[in-house]
Amino acid sequence: MRKKNNEITGIPSYWKNSCINLKGGNNKVVLGKNIFMHNTRIKLFGNASLELDDGVYMEGCTFMIQDSHVHIGRNTEMMKNGIYAYGKSHLDIGANSTITGDFDLKDGGEITAKRLWCTWPPLVAAKNGKITMGDCGLADTVIYNTDYHPIYDFSGKHINPNKDVVIEDNVWVGRKTTILKGVTLGNGCILGFGTIVSKDVPPHCIVAGQPARIVKENVVWGESDTQARMDLFPLKDAESAQDFYRRSRARTEVIRRHKNTCKFLNILHVVWSILKSK
Repeated sequence: MRKKNNEITGIPSYWKNSCINLKGGNNKVVLGKNIFMHNTRIKLFGNASLELDDGVYMEGCTFMIQDSHVHIGRNTEMMKNGIYAYGKSHLDIGANSTITGDFDLKDGGEITAKRLWCTWPPLVAAKNGKITMGDCGLADTVIYNTDYHPIYDFSGKHINPNKDVVIEDNVWVGRKTTILKGVTLGNGCILGFGTIVSKDVPPHCIVAGQPARIVKENVVWGESDTQARMDLFPLKDAESAQDFYRRSRARTEVIRRHKNTCKFLNILHVVWSILKSK
């Protein structure tokens, strides 16, 4: 269905107290199968696209997208998310993620995650640069690749440029932490409560403090303490810690089941969204 080159493809299986608003032209919304929308607002302002793969669950979410692209992978659960993408920015959340919190992208900012799971709402903000995340977990942390406001010396040199952030696989980011621009968090590292990270963190260590310092090295972690995990120890030198995760963490795809609302009414919602495009 099209109007003024705005397009919506697909029909949600559940639609309640939600809306899709398209302003300007060249907006595209692609809805996969079994999409759940409850108390969710989607607004595209022109030259924007939103792609929701099969099985995406959204409750209490807001999408504000202009001249940017947002992709949410299959079977991802979104609770009280704010997605704000402007100025040729790009957000890509991988399949089987469980996310909450705010994702703020401006001026060509790019945020990607292989698989992300959030226990408390983080703030992840990218401006004219990248934040790249692997298969990792965030609590109520703040992640910036920018200072937002430029600073110049008296000769006119820009002295605080944006710098990319990289968070590798199996990273555990604790509560009330701050990750500043230019930081790489190595595979399997752990950030303690309230840590402020301004420098790279090596793999498989615990850091804590303000600023962060290494308090323990050669560690791995799991979601729970089970005998099956204990049987993996001791880790041999020939074994990588990555192999520990591969053998001890489940990677099964989550299939979420939910009730459906009336298909005819869902179709009317989508048709009305296109007809009222401005």
